[in-house]
Amino acid sequence: MAKLSSALRRQLDATPDGHPVEVVVEVGQKVAVAAAASGDRAQKIAALKEGFSASAEPIERAIELSGGKVLGRAWLNQSLKACLPREAVEALGDREDVERVDTPRTLQSE
Repeated sequence: MAKLSSALRRQLDATPDGHPVEVVVEVGQKVAVAAAASGDRAQKIAALKEGFSASAEPIERAIELSGGKVLGRAWLNQSLKACLPREAVEALGDREDVERVDTPRTLQSE
């Protein structure tokens, strides 16, 4: 449960079981970033995307098996946006291949 942000914990406390919760999941990297260090820029990007897909796929499957849905993928910051039942969030945070689970944030200009 240490992987859940404090903002997400507060949200979970206020959300009854069975209700959906939107989260952002930071994916742990199975593929070393060094593997993407060789080659030109396009090759490096392709390697990072491939590594992200390989790391994210089991997490995406777990989200769907819990009754949730993946809403978005961001290979650049190694994260997934998902909506899943409240009771499934803690189990997601317990996974070894998940670095952190947080609430989605809206970017605003200053």
